Order: sequence, then C-alpha cells, then structure tokens
Amino acid sequence: MAVIAVIILLIVLALIIAGMVLGTARDHDLTHVRLNSVRSFYAAEAGVNMSIRELVNNADEDGDGTIGTISDDADDNTDPSIGQARVNVTQTLGPVLTTLSSQGRAGGARRSIDTELR
Repeated sequence: MAVIAVIILLIVLALIIAGMVLGTARDHDLTHVRLNSVRSFYAAEAGVNMSIRELVNNADEDGDGTIGTISDDADDNTDPSIGQARVNVTQTLGPVLTTLSSQGRAGGARRSIDTELR
C-alpha cells in the first residue's frame, strides 16, 4: 500500500512540476512578444524623427534618393536597424499636408505611425 501511495505522490508532483514549467514557458513567450512590440513601436517613432530631420536639414541622410523618406526603396534588407528592430518611412505629399508613414518591425511584431506635417 505504501508503494502505491508513493507512486501516486510522485505522479502528482511530476504533474505539478510539468505545469509550472509550461506556465513559465508561456510567460516567457508572451514577454518576448511584448518586447518585440515595444521595440517595433520605438523604431517606428525613431523613423518619423529621422524623416523629419531629413526634411528640416533638406538632405537625404540615409541615401535612399528621397528627402523625407527612410529606406523607401522596397528592399527590407536596406532598412536601418534601431536596436533589434528595423524601420522604413514613406512620404505622401498633399496640397497642404505631408504625411509620413513609418513602419517599425521586430521579430513578428509590426507597428505603424502616421504623422502629418504642415
């Protein structure tokens, strides 16, 4: 009887430990996704700032051929990296407003920021 009780106790302990390990792994994955989301947001924000700097200085500082855009050359490999994220910015000129659309990405996370300038 004692052997059966010990075996049942070991099975229960193994299930508890397995549950804890799986729960920790899920928390780790969720933390990683949230971190990439924050990285991509800040990269998008930095892209807007880089684009505004080009417009203020009237200079193509990233070498993509257009003032006010950041790596707007349809090649993801040339997008500047900001930390562990990448960014590109496109520009839409209107009669009164200029719209900057910045896309930051890190891992599977994508964030976009649209900014209008007069």
